[in-house]
Amino acid sequence: MRAFVTGANGFVGTHVVRALLAEGTEVRALVREVSDLRNLQGLDVELVYGDLRDGERLAPLLRGCDELYHVAALYSTRLEDGPLMYEVNVQGTKHILRAALANGVRHVVHTSTIGTIGRPADGSLPTEATPFNLWDTASDYVKSKYLGEQAALAMAQEGLPVVVVHPTAPVGAYDLKPTSTGQRIVDYLHGKLPSFAPGGINHCAVRDVAQGHLLAARRGRVGERYILGHAAGNLQLADFVALMAEISGIRVLLPRMPLRSRLRSLWRRAGETGHRPLALTCDPTKAIRELDLPQTPLRAAFAEAVAWFIEHGYVRG
Repeated sequence: MRAFVTGANGFVGTHVVRALLAEGTEVRALVREVSDLRNLQGLDVELVYGDLRDGERLAPLLRGCDELYHVAALYSTRLEDGPLMYEVNVQGTKHILRAALANGVRHVVHTSTIGTIGRPADGSLPTEATPFNLWDTASDYVKSKYLGEQAALAMAQEGLPVVVVHPTAPVGAYDLKPTSTGQRIVDYLHGKLPSFAPGGINHCAVRDVAQGHLLAARRGRVGERYILGHAAGNLQLADFVALMAEISGIRVLLPRMPLRSRLRSLWRRAGETGHRPLALTCDPTKAIRELDLPQTPLRAAFAEAVAWFIEHGYVRG
């Protein structure tokens, strides 16, 4: 069996590639000429060069592939990158999925983000059934990922066997950039209190997220969405700090105002203004139940990330 992986050199993508290779699947990886390929060094992967925006060149690249894992996306917080994110995350998604349909690919997984899962008005944990209701406050990245996800689900109606996955905050090795999650860990290791969504963030071992992609391809229901997260992964800032202190031996002081009081204040203000405080928590029960998503203990995932960042020179002193 041969799998085609976009974004194979990225944090989640390299773990998807490694999971595929571990089970004996051949991997063909789409990369750009300017891609950083360090995460793929030493791996038995067939590299093909191209750009998601160049739709005409994609179909020939997928010939002979049984599966497609579309992990690639453009992420940026710069306003000037907004148009490019729509080109890559929306139009690029349409291009690669149409190429998969033209080649009769049997299993397709489209990687979205936890950011496109809506937030219940009562503050309860959202699931895949919670409609996206954050358009007015969402970033261009989240909006572009939402539109790309909708394009993928629409193609399921055209006969493409696509499943959509929503990774939460992945934690582990090979976080080269690093991601926003990895940057929080690096900041903490430098003795800084990291930025953190006031409503909390769900964390999950990146290896479990990668395995969730493979499970979604083989066990997921076509046209369905699955949150790839950890049942015990909803962390508030205080939980994150406590976990990092236990693993690293470094203690960073929290603000004087108790966290619970801060959260109550945020939700009270949300009721007055109609704007929900930023939260990336969730209920990943569906993926755990239907896909048998692994649940590596968070301490092990964070310990792996800490060790990798230290070993690779991300931490000074």
